[in-house]
Formats: sequence, structure tokens, C-alpha cells
Amino acid sequence: MKPTDLADKAGITRGKVSSYLSGKYEPKLDAIYSMAQVLDVNPMWLGGFNVSRDANLPKYDTETGILTIPFISQKVGAGTQESLDFVEIKRLNIFNNMAKGYPKSSLVAAEVRGDSMKDVNICNGDYVIFSKGTVEQEGIYVIRFASDVMVKRLSFNRLDNTVTIISENQKYPPQTVFADNVSILGKVVGWIHNED
Repeated sequence: MKPTDLADKAGITRGKVSSYLSGKYEPKLDAIYSMAQVLDVNPMWLGGFNVSRDANLPKYDTETGILTIPFISQKVGAGTQESLDFVEIKRLNIFNNMAKGYPKSSLVAAEVRGDSMKDVNICNGDYVIFSKGTVEQEGIYVIRFASDVMVKRLSFNRLDNTVTIISENQKYPPQTVFADNVSILGKVVGWIHNED
């Protein structure tokens, strides 16, 4: 497919598609999903993650209300350090209303390691469901900070361009850093306790 055809079918300007292809700019999440839909490929693959190229979008069963989403090999630290490695290893079923209001195609599940979020009942071995690329008000997010991937509560201070990274466990003090030093991977929309 020609870049101009991709731009027209995805509803993105031709200049933006040209900038994406040349590497001048990285596409935002909505542009990735629009282009992936046109190309019939997995948006996570198109976004640079190490997953299958095949379109493997979340599947929703209207009769049961069950949504099947990707479960990635990446473990998110809640007190432990984890490096970045987003590889889909299986699929996870959740209730659709668990992530109501978030794009189904942005949902990903990952396993939690550590105890720094135990005061909000996110425990070692639990699964967090997060909406990739979603940044809203203060809340719990999956972030990359100092080359570690972790789940933490974030508080934003736009006046001095800082983010306070908060553990929900009193033995870990909050950390305030410049916003440029934190990469937000997505907002946590829910979690599942793993009984294994």
C-alpha cells in the first residue's frame, strides 16, 4: 500500500504518515490504531512491541460481557526492578465493564512483582490491566523510570513540571522527579488477584 493510500484510508494527513515513515516523529496511539486497522496488523506490533504481526485485537463477547485481552511477559515492579520486554504470552479474560470508557484495543495485562502497592490490594503475583498510552489525572499507572518498569500512583505538578511517584506501602517513601524522567506506559484500569 502506498503511504498516500494509507493516510487517506486511516484518516491521517499525508504529511504525518510521511513523518512517521521517515522516523522524524513517532505516531500517537490513536494514529497507530487507525493505521493498524487499515493494514490489518496488530497495533502493538506496529507500535514497535515484540508481538505477532497478525491482527490480534482484544475480542469482546456481547453475550457474556467477556473481553479477551493480551497478557504480556513483562512483569511490572511493585517494589522490584523489572526491565522492559513487552512480548504477548497468552490472552486473559476480563469483564468488559472493568475497563469501561477505555479503548478495548489499548488494553494489556501484566503480572505484578513486589509489595509496594499492597495498601491498595495490588499484591505480588496479581495481574494489572492497563490502557496503553492513556494519561489522565492522578492515578495508578504503569511507568518506566530509571530503566525499570513499575506500577505506581502518580501525582502531577504542572507548575514545576514534576511527578511524584508514590508507593502504596508506608515502608517506601514517595519520590519526586522531573516529568521528563518518567515514561508513562499506560493507566491502570483494574487488577485481578491471582490465587495461584
